[in-house]
Amino acid sequence: MTKPIALMLSLLAAPPAVPVPVSPVPCKTVADCWLSAQGQPIARPKHKRGRALPRGDCGKNLVWLRHRLSCEQDVCVATLIGDKC
Repeated sequence: MTKPIALMLSLLAAPPAVPVPVSPVPCKTVADCWLSAQGQPIARPKHKRGRALPRGDCGKNLVWLRHRLSCEQDVCVATLIGDKC
């Protein structure tokens, strides 16, 4: 009885997040990172420093909705979390 339930749960589970290839952009915190228009991690532009990361929406900030930005092992990493629009 538990095998069919486990199978159903595994089929219904969301696929794991797919990390974007690690970038060469060094960071100490996520505040040092930014996303390009294509969703690739880049160094945060000087004019954007001190501001909060944009919240994703289905309009002009779609790339921020689809990707999660983080600083892992001292490099910027963008993880594709899917399209919610």
